[in-house]
Amino acid sequence: MIDHLPADSNDHAAVRWLTIATTLLDASHFAEFEQRALSILPLVLPRHQVALLHDSPAPSSLDPMTIVRPLGEGEVWGWLSIRPATLTDAEVEALAAIEHLLVVGYERVKRRATQYRLRQRLQVEVEALRDSDDPDLLCRQLGQLLGELIECPVNIGVVIPFRSSVWLELVVQYNARSEDALRSHFWPMSTDLSGAVIKLGVSISSTDYPADCARYDVRPHPDYEATNTTPLYWVGVPIRATGKTLGVVYAWIMSESALHDDQRRLLDDAVYAAGYLLRPIVTGRLAVEVQQQREAWQSLVVASQHVLNPDHALQEMLEMSCRLLEVDGGGLFIFDEQQHELIFRYAAGEHTQQLVGMRIPLHHSIIGQAFVTGKPVIVNDALNDPRRSFTIDRLTGLTCRNLMVVPYTSPSGAPICLEYVNRRRGAPFIEHDLEQVAIIANLMGLLIDEQSQLAQVETVIMQRVRDIERRNTDLRSVLALNRELLVEQPPDQLFRLIIDTISRRMQFRSAALFVSRREHHIHQVLECVAATGALVDEFPPGTHVSANRLDVLVNEWSFGEHCVILNRRSQSFAVLFDRVRSSEPQLPDVGAAQWNDGDVLLVLLRAANRAVRAILLLDHPVKGQRPDVADLQALTVYASIAGTAIDMALLRNRQQQSLARLTALNSLGMVINTQSLPELQVLELTARGMIELVDALWAQIVLLDHRSDDLRLERSIGTASLGPDVVQTLARRALVNRRPAFRSATTVAVPLRGTQRMIGAIVIGGEQALDSADVEILMLYATQAAVAVENMRLLEDVRRGRDHLAQVMAAVHDGLILIAAHGTIVIANEALYRLAHTAEWSPPLTNMNGELFTDLLNRWADQRNLDPETVALLQRSFTVADAHGELIGQDGVFAWTVTQAGDLVQDRVQTFLLTIRDVTAAKEAEQLRDDLAHMLIHDLRQPLTTITLAFERLIHELGDLFTERQQQAVQIGQNSTKRLLNLVNTMLDIGRIESGQMPLEREPFPIEQVIESVINPISIQAQLKGVQVVSRIDPAVRMLFADREIISRVLQNLLDNALKFSPEGGVITIEVGLKPTTGQPQRLTLSDELTVIVPGDRMAHVSVHDQGPGIPLEDQQRIFDRFRQSGRHRGKGSGLGLTFCKLAVAAHQGTIWVDSTPDHGSTFHFTLPLAEIE
Repeated sequence: MIDHLPADSNDHAAVRWLTIATTLLDASHFAEFEQRALSILPLVLPRHQVALLHDSPAPSSLDPMTIVRPLGEGEVWGWLSIRPATLTDAEVEALAAIEHLLVVGYERVKRRATQYRLRQRLQVEVEALRDSDDPDLLCRQLGQLLGELIECPVNIGVVIPFRSSVWLELVVQYNARSEDALRSHFWPMSTDLSGAVIKLGVSISSTDYPADCARYDVRPHPDYEATNTTPLYWVGVPIRATGKTLGVVYAWIMSESALHDDQRRLLDDAVYAAGYLLRPIVTGRLAVEVQQQREAWQSLVVASQHVLNPDHALQEMLEMSCRLLEVDGGGLFIFDEQQHELIFRYAAGEHTQQLVGMRIPLHHSIIGQAFVTGKPVIVNDALNDPRRSFTIDRLTGLTCRNLMVVPYTSPSGAPICLEYVNRRRGAPFIEHDLEQVAIIANLMGLLIDEQSQLAQVETVIMQRVRDIERRNTDLRSVLALNRELLVEQPPDQLFRLIIDTISRRMQFRSAALFVSRREHHIHQVLECVAATGALVDEFPPGTHVSANRLDVLVNEWSFGEHCVILNRRSQSFAVLFDRVRSSEPQLPDVGAAQWNDGDVLLVLLRAANRAVRAILLLDHPVKGQRPDVADLQALTVYASIAGTAIDMALLRNRQQQSLARLTALNSLGMVINTQSLPELQVLELTARGMIELVDALWAQIVLLDHRSDDLRLERSIGTASLGPDVVQTLARRALVNRRPAFRSATTVAVPLRGTQRMIGAIVIGGEQALDSADVEILMLYATQAAVAVENMRLLEDVRRGRDHLAQVMAAVHDGLILIAAHGTIVIANEALYRLAHTAEWSPPLTNMNGELFTDLLNRWADQRNLDPETVALLQRSFTVADAHGELIGQDGVFAWTVTQAGDLVQDRVQTFLLTIRDVTAAKEAEQLRDDLAHMLIHDLRQPLTTITLAFERLIHELGDLFTERQQQAVQIGQNSTKRLLNLVNTMLDIGRIESGQMPLEREPFPIEQVIESVINPISIQAQLKGVQVVSRIDPAVRMLFADREIISRVLQNLLDNALKFSPEGGVITIEVGLKPTTGQPQRLTLSDELTVIVPGDRMAHVSVHDQGPGIPLEDQQRIFDRFRQSGRHRGKGSGLGLTFCKLAVAAHQGTIWVDSTPDHGSTFHFTLPLAEIE
């Protein structure tokens, strides 16, 4: 620009031209540019009129006095109009300089406006992408926007350090053109300017990519080296968080056309904004990777603890480590020391399973070399590594791109080797992977050591098992006989099999078997059931041995817990078998091998629960020798098997007996329930069945009379061994305890227990003891009979009740309907048909039994014009006990009441009795009475008022002239008239409250004021009577919302009654508290200055307690009715005060009630609304 300025040697002029140039070139927008140009032009051409024209058609050049000069280089954007047209050479030179400055300034302003507009649009788009969590979408939209703004293809990528290593991973890439895409997604940090940004943590922009790579000491990107291309412009911005560089977002342009400064600045700003937007996304991605790594390590540790199944644990750990490292396959190699080869023991991955069992020489491939050197190896370019094995690639069909091999020696010295191939997504193996695999190898080495130790233990155990099998071949043959003993067979056959098998195996000529027999004995006994040889005569069948005496065997020589050697002259033998004790008792010679005369081998046959089920005696050995240790061991096995077999046989026998008993019980039940038998016949059949069941000798049936609580002996079967008194005493005890009562082990009284009451008892006796199973089945028999008898009695009661109900319903004049709980009419009397005029219905109704009551009521309402509201009330309440109301129709008024009628025994259906009475005449009489009463009350009020005033005037004017008796007479007349007038006023108020004609002047007022105003008038009377009046007010109760005067009268009535009935020296207590309720709050505006809130969740609770005589329970429900008083104190009042209190409290939406116990005083309660002033 200076070249175009006019030559001027004056320094002042040069400064002036520099100021002019600066002024024009610094304009920020077109308006400012135009203003500055118009201010400068007169200074350059002071004797001319100069105008700047733009954004308009070219001015006319026909005027010879005006010069029009175009502005613009190539494209004209404006004109200078100069008048007059004559210019000097200096002015022409100055004008040329000004025109040049105008063109340059205009271009600068135009670029600034464009740049501003582009920045504004970029800012809007960035704000729109602020909430995006998709990095691909963010980079794609930002790249497309930038390509549109700077008018050339823009590529954007995001790289992060791969697992905090020296490798970078391209996680996001947007390419405006497919040929600009980067093929390599991983490269070292020493490559590309992105690595320099990561190292330095600062932004880098480059217009000369190779030179800047050299300057930052990094290699160009491998894709650029391979294609011999470089970006025209490259800019990268670090993604930082918490002071660390997490990654780099960068953009590059491969276009051949150069970018001007504004385009580069716009691109730099966009990349910086992208870094800001990507920071939370990259942070979240890294957090997810850390969490996944943590979970994978936790699974690895858990798998390493499965020491009981090492093979499964090692396989699972290998698979988990492949998921942790994100590889396609992995293998665990075990070193074979004998062959000096590596065995492919465990494999993970789809393509490596077929390699399991493969042997690899130590000189073969990378894994063999790594194992020999003992150093881990990482090969990230296995395709070009000559050490790789192409044989494995051919076998698996998997091309190995990169691999990692880690040799390891376990703590016990077992060498192993881990190999992982093909990092997914083309990722490299890094140094941190070696550290992780070293830890995994350590866990696997520990597990392999555990596996080796378990294998050694298993070897020792198997050796011992083989030794035991060799030593006990004969015992295994004995156990094979277990099948014969446990096969289901008759008990006698089983007992004979046990004796024969054990005698033959142990080589004894004589044997005797005693089996547990507890069913018919008081205590457990062992009964001889089979014998052989010489023991047949010594222990004939049926010989008993008490099981309790087996304890004496603890003093004898025993082998284990099954075998005992006795001598017949020992004290233990005498006690056990009830023999005469020898004067010279002999103990067996423990150390002798010869069988002595009188010796006997006793074997305890135990069940699985260790209980003794039988004993086996063995005598007269074939060889005359005592059994050796091997024989005793075999005998112990036999004893366990035989004991279990006997236990199962006894159990099956008991089950068969129980089944037979239950079958008999079922047959008896069918007879009782299907045939209409008399009560005593049912009980007699039951008693006979019980006798047969337990082999008893007699039974007696004892029944209970519930009215007199006496027992009577109804029937005897067989000859009882007990007297009647003893039988009844035993039966009484069974009835009181509600369970069987024993006289002895052979005699028991079983209660006849029904579902609702006791019927009686059956006493049964015999010679055999009864066990728990016998008593349980006897109870089932008795209960079945008792329920049957109870049902028969209930059925008879129902029949009698129905007959009586039919008679009652036919005799009464009120309409009666019996309704089931589901709404069906059971029965209705004739009076109901008459009240409903069913004969006049269209069509007439002659039978309503079985219909739904709601349908009947709707027809009645349609036919006789019943009031819908009264009909709806009855429809809601006909199954609600104690509900009552009225039906109103063209035939009159009908009062109805619902009473719960109990259950129909046959099907247990709950029923309700609806009583309907025609009260039309009564209503008319009641209305006439009320009208007459109101007329008399109104007619009496005026005369009584007049009489009261007359008495007051008489006393005022002539009071001094009356004698004492005259004054008393006048006073009595005045008091009586006032009392009568108060009574009339009270009745009028009651009538107005009932009719809703008495206005309530509700206002908020303190409860303390009302209580004080009521207590003060009666304080003198209370003092004279010696009664103390106490008030206690909860601070939470501050204001009431009610009619102050009416509530005062309520409290006055209650206090008057309390004082009236309080004894001398008594205490009257007034308490005020809170009572929770369920309602909605109300907000009432009483005036412009006063707004009251009535809470809905609480009310004031006022109580007045006295220490008077109390109120009988029968009077408490009706004491609030008109003219009702407590029966003990009638005549002390009008009987209207409490009626007024009830109506007054109800008018305030409150409730009133009384709690009283005779001789302990009364407490009257009532509730009122609270008030809260805003």
